[in-house]
Amino acid sequence: MDETQDRIAELVEANVDELRKPGVLSVRPGYQVTNGWLTGRPAIVVTVSHKLPGLTGPAALPTHINGVAVDVRQASPAKRDRILDPEVYDGAARTAPDQGRVPEFPAELELVASPTAHHLAPFAAPAATKPNLPYTAPDGASLSPVTGDISLTLSASPDSGWPTLKPFLDATKAKLIVSMYDFTSAHILTEVEHALPGKEFKLTLDHPAKNPTANQTDEQTVAALDAALGTTFDQAWALERMDPKATAWIYPTAYHIKVAVQDSNRMWLSSGNWNNSNQPDINPVTTASDATAARSGDRDWHVVIEHPGLSQTFEAFMLHDLEVASAHNAADAAAGLESAAVAPNVVTPPFAKFFPALAITGRMTITPVLTPDPGVYVDAVKTLIESATTTLHMQFQYIELPSSTATGVQGFIDLVDAVIARQKAGVEVQIIMSEYETTGYLEQLQAAGLDVATSARIQNNVHNKGIIVDGASVLISSQNWSSAGTLHNRDAGVIIENVKVAEYYEQLFQHDWTTLATQKASDD
Repeated sequence: MDETQDRIAELVEANVDELRKPGVLSVRPGYQVTNGWLTGRPAIVVTVSHKLPGLTGPAALPTHINGVAVDVRQASPAKRDRILDPEVYDGAARTAPDQGRVPEFPAELELVASPTAHHLAPFAAPAATKPNLPYTAPDGASLSPVTGDISLTLSASPDSGWPTLKPFLDATKAKLIVSMYDFTSAHILTEVEHALPGKEFKLTLDHPAKNPTANQTDEQTVAALDAALGTTFDQAWALERMDPKATAWIYPTAYHIKVAVQDSNRMWLSSGNWNNSNQPDINPVTTASDATAARSGDRDWHVVIEHPGLSQTFEAFMLHDLEVASAHNAADAAAGLESAAVAPNVVTPPFAKFFPALAITGRMTITPVLTPDPGVYVDAVKTLIESATTTLHMQFQYIELPSSTATGVQGFIDLVDAVIARQKAGVEVQIIMSEYETTGYLEQLQAAGLDVATSARIQNNVHNKGIIVDGASVLISSQNWSSAGTLHNRDAGVIIENVKVAEYYEQLFQHDWTTLATQKASDD
């Protein structure tokens, strides 16, 4: 928190009785919001159960205190639970903004009597009975960059994701190795069942709560594949902390990777899962009637890479994950929800155009970035950000800064600080985030030093986790920008240094920035 926010915190404490009105849940230092967007002007933020416009008399809150504006906001259901019923809030395992987690502020004062004296520590119960295994990488594996003439197929959802993934699956000759967070789409399941009989299929899968758009659960997907493929199918549940099928854990909140390696020489990597929101069964590039359905699909970036060496590197890590997980799976464990799933309730504005997939071959350098391999993602992405001299364009589902009491998060803080430093150096910083980046999360970025008013916009249904630097390099990845995503969970990405590749994703970004994104965020 900067010095101005510190002074407002002192002002809040000195005037707390004046702010303690019926219906007030909390007060804290923050920034004023006008028409749904941060102004950058410091303010006293008051959260209420129900906002009552036009309220006057003793029950009304002051509009200013010592010249500082009082900004009154209605709490979201999750915010109300966090303050009024923390056991319900924590019991839902809201581990991320897209699962209902709300930002927390160290200087926030709660002005209502809470049923419990403190918030339950996340994952306290599972952690007490499930051992934490140290993360290990496969012996001899290297995450060094590769350089050469490489062929790629570039695509994005909802435009051309499934029309690219489908032929990739169909081209499998002998084996397919997959690591995935969520696999709940019927059309992808059907295609795998069609393409892989008699071929080796190995799958390491997380076990999240059922996706709101799912045709079936992940467990039902595995049962169907087992029945269809028989002995050629080998699957394990990833060692994620809350997974009821895992008897030990490595990853605190998610096995969040989205990678498929085909025949040890070709790979598909994405920010999106094999579910209906990330890979909708549509082709709006060629089918005009699919344009409406596209508005409910998520924005994700994908890439198919034709490179045996890089494919075998990812395959080694994925097979090692499968081997370790297989030794710690409980076959008779009951199914259970891992986290609170937030149903989609928004649509994207109409797209101005849709972008077909692009096949490209050229000289390039590709750097693999895996987490939780120590320093790999943070070092490579920080270097990428610091290389920006003209433009730094970022599209992420959210940016969730760690709490002031969190430990082991400095690497992620360094990434955010690198972005702020580029903005202060005069680089054009543009950041698109999803509807889950509420005003509170934006305020945290503002307090950290980012000029949110000029650099950020909100776009519904963004699931992407990508960066473009100077129109010359691009990050395509599954890492959400949180301490868990950039440091602790299993995630995967690639940094590609090639102007034509960057140009493809830049045109997507500019379309979204100008057509789909807006400066309007919802309250926490």
